[in-house]
This record gives sequence, structure tokens and C-alpha cells, in this order.
Amino acid sequence: MKRFDKYASWLVCVAVLTATFGFFTAPVNAAGPILSINLAQCCPPDQAYGMYAHGFAERLAKNSGGAITVKNLDGGVMGDEQVMAQKVQIGTLQMAAVTSNNVAQLAPSVNVLVLPYLNSSPSDLLGPKGLLRPGPYLDELNRRVLKESGTVRIIGGFTNDFRKLFTKDKCVETLADLKGLKIRMPKNPVMEQLWGAWGVSTYPIAWSETFGAIQQGVVDAFDSPLDVIPKMGFYKHIKYVIDTHYLPQAALLIVNERWFQGLPQSDRELIMKTAAENDQWHYEWVGSQQKTMRADLESKHGTKFCTLKDADEWEKRARSTWPALYGLVGGGKEWVDATLAYKRTGRFPN
Repeated sequence: MKRFDKYASWLVCVAVLTATFGFFTAPVNAAGPILSINLAQCCPPDQAYGMYAHGFAERLAKNSGGAITVKNLDGGVMGDEQVMAQKVQIGTLQMAAVTSNNVAQLAPSVNVLVLPYLNSSPSDLLGPKGLLRPGPYLDELNRRVLKESGTVRIIGGFTNDFRKLFTKDKCVETLADLKGLKIRMPKNPVMEQLWGAWGVSTYPIAWSETFGAIQQGVVDAFDSPLDVIPKMGFYKHIKYVIDTHYLPQAALLIVNERWFQGLPQSDRELIMKTAAENDQWHYEWVGSQQKTMRADLESKHGTKFCTLKDADEWEKRARSTWPALYGLVGGGKEWVDATLAYKRTGRFPN
């Protein structure tokens, strides 16, 4: 009986401590997250953009012990990418993962990332010395973006490999094969002039409307990284993939600067640290996915891959547009030259 009384007394003591201090049973963050962030992006959760956004959300929740959570707004529910970027700029959206050409509408210096053949591989963007990795180049790009946009800051960067050309019923192997194609392109002046140099008049259609445009025959071709074909159902209509290598896709994780600076310094540092971790993880994940994606498309959907026979001529004509494009890049030729110097030496020219 005495042993029971002692045990009962111990249970009472535990109950009092638990109620008073939250020992044993109370979770670390029982009151819920201290900070909740809305993060918008264009695509399904299992496509590269979705994987990036959800990966960031999972890492930030873990790194913060649940104190900071991210609500993923997938599939373009906040509008197309240009609209998302504008919402971040005015502060009605805290964060968005957006393709660089759609951030360039607010900050033309970003157009340097859209210049054809400036970068020769995804590693130029996210590899060990990549332009979008934390370091002097990203710091300078951010300084320019903040000045031009007023309120947009870049906190992360990612890629989903090269943009390729996709067609419904034509294998493009030469520039001459582009004749007659109706090609959808993002509404970006750099990309419009590039395709003009290749003899093509493009159709500026929002990404959210592209599937319908392909399905209904409004356009019969578009360019984008390969993963949109299996992940977004385009394999139903796209039969040919052309291995163009003019532009490794650069995408940016952007935030509203006023909102970001309103956070405690410890939160800002944790968010930046998490973004850098997620950038590296996602870059490696994209690389691993590319190895199997082509084989799956060929075997499961009969997709045919075409190789350019005159790739040198594509590059020659694309590079010939650079002088005309300098005026569309914030900072003009000086910023382009500074970027090229940084790529060669890891430093900006004096």
C-alpha cells in the first residue's frame, strides 16, 4: 500500500510539472508557428519548381524547429509568373520562385541571365562557382535588382537544365526547319529578339495558357526545360524534342524587401541559410533527374529527340544579337562585360 501511495504521489508531481512547465508532453512549438510565409510558384509539386519550393518549406520548418512554416501556393494559383513577381514587388505576396526572364520585367539587370550562350551549362549558374551561388556576383546582382525594382530581393536561385525546343509534328535539325512553326515564347524582349534572329516570329503566351494553346493548335511549338513534358502532361501533344543549348534556365527565389527587413535578424539569417542549402540540394537533384528523363520519354511515350546539324550557325546568329540586346539589360554592355569577367576570373574588373 505504501508503495502505491509513493507511486501516486510521483504521478501527481509529474502532472504538476507538466502543466506548469510543459515537460515531457508539450511539443517544442505547441502554440504553432511564429512566422508563416506564402510561397508561390508555377507548377505541380513534383515538377522542378514545385520540388524546389516544397524542399525549401521542409528545410525551413526543420531548421527553425517548426517556428517558421511555408505555405506552398502551387500551380500558378497566384497568377502567371509576371503577376507573381509583381505581387512580391508590391508586397501582397511574401515570396515566389520565378523564372529569371519574368523577374527582368521589374529589374532589367536580370536580363543578363537570359542572354543566349552567355552560360554554357547549368553549372555556370549553380555549380561551385555559379553566378547564383552566395558570393560577390549574387551580391552585386541583388544590389542592382533592389535599386531597379525598389522592393524585390533575391534570396536563392535554381535551374531545371537547358531550355529545349518542343514541337508537335516536326523534327527540327536546321534553322531552315523553323520556317512555318508557330512558337510560343515568354513575353521577354531579349528572347523575342533572339528568335527573330533565327527567323521566327514568336507568340507571347502566358505559361498557364501554354498547354491549351498547344492542345488547340494556337501554337505548335515552344521552348522550356525537359521536365515540363512528363510532369505537366505535354507528352500527349509534343512528339519531338530538339536539343538546343542556347540557355540554361535560371530561376530565382524572390522576396519582398520591406517584409524581409521587418523580420528579426535571426529569422533573416535562418531563411538565407536554408535557401543556400536548398539551392545546392535542388541543383544535384535536377542533375540526377536528367539522366533518366529522356529514356522514360522515349520508352513510355515514343518521344523523339532531334540533334541540330548546324548548331554553330544557331550560336553565331544568337551572339550577333548581343549589341542590340545591351539596351534591354540593366547596366548595358558594361554589366554584361562585368559578368563575363567574373565568370573568367571570379572577380569584377576594377
